[in-house]
Amino acid sequence: MQQGRPALAAEASAAAWLAVQAARAADSQLLLCALAASSAGYGIYATKPECLADGEPAEEDVRVDAAGVDPTTYPEPTFPATACPARARATGNEQRSDCPFQQSGLKRWDDPSTWGGTVPSPSSTITLPKGVKVLMGACMLQKGATYRQIIIPAGSELIFADEDMALDVGSIVVNGALRAGGPSCRLASRLTLTFHSLSGIDTFNMALWVGPGGTLDLHGKLFYPTWTRLAQTAAAGAKSLKVKDAVQGWEQGQQVVITTTIWKDEQDNQNEVVTIDSVSADRRTIYLASPLKYDHYGGSEYQAEVGLLSRYILVQGDAAAERNQKGPHIRVEGTARIRGVQTFRAGQINTIGAYPFHWHMVGDASGQMATDNSIYRSFYRCVTVHATNNLLVQNNVAFDDGVEEYNTIDGNLAAFVHVIGKPAAGYDQGGQTFGASGSLAQPSDAAASGFYISNPNNRVTSNAASGGYSGFIYPVVPKPTGLSRNVKISPAMRPMLRFDGNTAHSSGYMWYQAGCIYFGGRLTEDPKNSNKMYYNSGRHEFDTRDSSGKQAFIRITNTKVFLCMVGHMSWGQRFEVEGYQAFDMVRGATLFGQGLLKNAYINVQSGNTRRGFPGRLSDYHPIAGFQWYDTRTMTVIKDVTFANYVWQPQLGFYRMSVFYGMSSTKNITLKNVDYKAIARVDERQTGSSRMANWLDYDGSSIQSKQPAIVGSWPAWWNVGPGCQYNNDWNVWTCPWRQGQEVGRVELRIPGLTVAPDTGGHLQLVLGMQMAFIWGKAVPPTPANIIGYVAVFGYRGAEARKMDITRNEGVTGITGDSGWYFHFYGGAPKYQEVWLSQLPVGTHIIYASRFPSGTQFDINRNFKWFKGLNRKVNQVSSLNQVVSGDGLSYFFDGQHLFVKLVDPGNTETKDIDFCRDGVCVRGSRSYSLHYAIKATTLTCSGSLCGVADKWDDIPDALPGTPPVLTDPIKQRLPPISDACTDDQPTDGSTCAQKKKWGACGTKWIAEAGWCAATCGRCKGAVTPSPDTQPRCKDVAPPGGPSCKQQKAQGKCGSKVIKSKGYCKATCKQC
Repeated sequence: MQQGRPALAAEASAAAWLAVQAARAADSQLLLCALAASSAGYGIYATKPECLADGEPAEEDVRVDAAGVDPTTYPEPTFPATACPARARATGNEQRSDCPFQQSGLKRWDDPSTWGGTVPSPSSTITLPKGVKVLMGACMLQKGATYRQIIIPAGSELIFADEDMALDVGSIVVNGALRAGGPSCRLASRLTLTFHSLSGIDTFNMALWVGPGGTLDLHGKLFYPTWTRLAQTAAAGAKSLKVKDAVQGWEQGQQVVITTTIWKDEQDNQNEVVTIDSVSADRRTIYLASPLKYDHYGGSEYQAEVGLLSRYILVQGDAAAERNQKGPHIRVEGTARIRGVQTFRAGQINTIGAYPFHWHMVGDASGQMATDNSIYRSFYRCVTVHATNNLLVQNNVAFDDGVEEYNTIDGNLAAFVHVIGKPAAGYDQGGQTFGASGSLAQPSDAAASGFYISNPNNRVTSNAASGGYSGFIYPVVPKPTGLSRNVKISPAMRPMLRFDGNTAHSSGYMWYQAGCIYFGGRLTEDPKNSNKMYYNSGRHEFDTRDSSGKQAFIRITNTKVFLCMVGHMSWGQRFEVEGYQAFDMVRGATLFGQGLLKNAYINVQSGNTRRGFPGRLSDYHPIAGFQWYDTRTMTVIKDVTFANYVWQPQLGFYRMSVFYGMSSTKNITLKNVDYKAIARVDERQTGSSRMANWLDYDGSSIQSKQPAIVGSWPAWWNVGPGCQYNNDWNVWTCPWRQGQEVGRVELRIPGLTVAPDTGGHLQLVLGMQMAFIWGKAVPPTPANIIGYVAVFGYRGAEARKMDITRNEGVTGITGDSGWYFHFYGGAPKYQEVWLSQLPVGTHIIYASRFPSGTQFDINRNFKWFKGLNRKVNQVSSLNQVVSGDGLSYFFDGQHLFVKLVDPGNTETKDIDFCRDGVCVRGSRSYSLHYAIKATTLTCSGSLCGVADKWDDIPDALPGTPPVLTDPIKQRLPPISDACTDDQPTDGSTCAQKKKWGACGTKWIAEAGWCAATCGRCKGAVTPSPDTQPRCKDVAPPGGPSCKQQKAQGKCGSKVIKSKGYCKATCKQC
């Protein structure tokens, strides 16, 4: 199994790291993985026997054959052996100064006088004399020897000559200084440090360890850029690469990695490591010593990365390190400037603190850096930044506590990243919880990613991530952990310093909620269990604040993502994503909380025909350009183009669409998008399905010419003239009229309704593991349906209504269309109508039925501002209520009418989320309600009996408000008597469909394909007027299908008839 931990993140605490591969996979023939999850080699197992010993896969598991490159066959770095006379590669043309090896007064390593008379034996622990600068050259080393341990005391220095040399050593401790080149003097020759595990030296000390006060200077030759991208596709069999940037200095014999451009790189590893044969004169064509095995895409949309792995300074573990995945590590507790260094077989698996490059508790690291390095076959992470600030991590190539701030992570490439153990998954938004253990020292390694950053207050720019659980992960860290747990900050509340120009691809497939860029998951300690670390991968929010403590937004700019489950995935609270490109995605983006998506291009089908996307659709949610959510979201989508969404009814539930889901849009461009694939709402008896909606500020998202309100499938959303039902989308589209906004109330009846789902929370269970506890919402089964809400003025078959359940929330359109609440059990003795979302300046005309003679006590109450409470008084006409200020009611002997109004107060100041004139109206959190008490009702239950008339809906109020601008004219296809073939979009022809006997397939007819060929031509049909109800099947929630209901003779049942289920099948239209 290949293991590694890529990222900017945490130590046993939550440090920051840029991490990548740890490569050890057997013969890569079998992959056992959980649903939509995977790992390399034998999935989560190290060997084939271990994989098979775990038994047959569970029902939800998938066993697939792993394919592609066996990572154990990747070539090792080559390096020259030490030779005498020494070989110096400097030509004299190098522009360098202050070279440490050229200074006067240096003492030679091989001079007995340096050591007081005797050169120490390599088998001993060698401590440099105090206050001495010692020069080590190639011919000064004992041939074939492995030096046990070298200690450089404070005040002393060990300086490497600019000569090809290879030093074998067990441990190096730097309390003084170790120098190979300097800040203005890069080595021109090759230096190799090979570390060995030696008896008597703890494996953890097999390191280049820089103690407090120590200094490390490693400056290898500069190769620029360290990575680039293809300028055109490189096909399998090709022996050359066209690249975008001129690769200065790249040499014959050096190794490069070409990243995969398929989706699931762990299941089919197409990352290739090849050797350079030569480079063209313009430095933009790289000729290879052997042909490529796979295609690597380099089209206009996106391109494979090409990274240089070779460097002139190499720090590596010996071949024995492969057996236990314990290699050397560079640990900095003092000062380090590391440039042009390659590590190979470095890091120690599941050993906290042993990473290829590690800045540990340094504090202010201004002037320190890790630049233009490469990390190849890492056993545990790559660059880890722990309780260290102001460090520069730049232009590195990596391939196989939460207090860190103001670091710069720029221009790095992380590729082929692997989780440790089973990848974090889960069947819902709660994700999965992992605790620290012997086999998972850092539990967030279950979501190992290219860049893992536990504090947003860092600069992350121009980086590229290929593979991994995600490309970039920012977990929620409520408080510092580990050695920094007493630092008084909340990392999850820190501002985003900068996130700009980053790319990520080929990841996110291990969990259906994982994004190539993922803001979610949570890292905590349990103080009751020895501060044991826990990681939960699921839904958690950032409460971002600026330096003054005010609420702030996380800005994500100029990013590109491709071949992902979700491009950008953030659970909230405040995000702005601007300048965004996404290609080949299951979901282009999802933003919870307050979210802006602006200046974006989302293309579901690129020109990469061999991308392996999407694969088996049943592993995923339906493909969608953007997915809204039903609660606690305020999303503005503006200046966005969606491309290549094709209507594919043959895929049923898994067919793609542009909008899948409640928010606001403006200036949406649809490029090569089938009209039928623009939007979809899955028809289900859930609140999120029945109450889905969005506001189209200019009609562009639904291809109309004027502003529109788009509501879900229940006829409740047919609020007035001009509304049309779109069968392909399962939505109503209505002209957006004056006074109309989306509103929501929480209808609370003691003993009947239940509080809404809070979204869940994490809870410690017996102090051992974390469990995700959901709220109290009830399922939408028939037993929980308590009535309906309806638009005024339409009854019987024309009733425009929607079921209401014991869950409190009801969403609809404000204004004079009316909200009539009818409870099947009778009239409520007492109810509270909480105004969750009723924009100031709008209103809802509420009505409900009561027995004749009922008297009322009604008040409008504020929870926190008691001085604003007001009594609602009875008036003598409905007109007085409608024209009033929300403090009057009217009872006509059958219906109670109340005008619900939010008068506004300090809570509603700046409550709306607006960007560039597009708004999502804000909501209250249970702070204002109307309390309605029927003082003459004395029954024992929550509802008192009323003479039953199941559709006693009030008359419509007079007058229709004007449309905000001109009436909407939908761009629908013209009706024609001509009978022609509309060709399928699945690649076949109508002739083939007929030949294959597919003409009778239901989805062929529904799609309107092949009408002439399949003999379905009919005369033109006059469309029904807007007021005519549609006839379609809605099956009872949780019960048999309509076809089964008819077969069982249930069409005449009270539930079917009274609630309008199965109208078409039961012929009750």
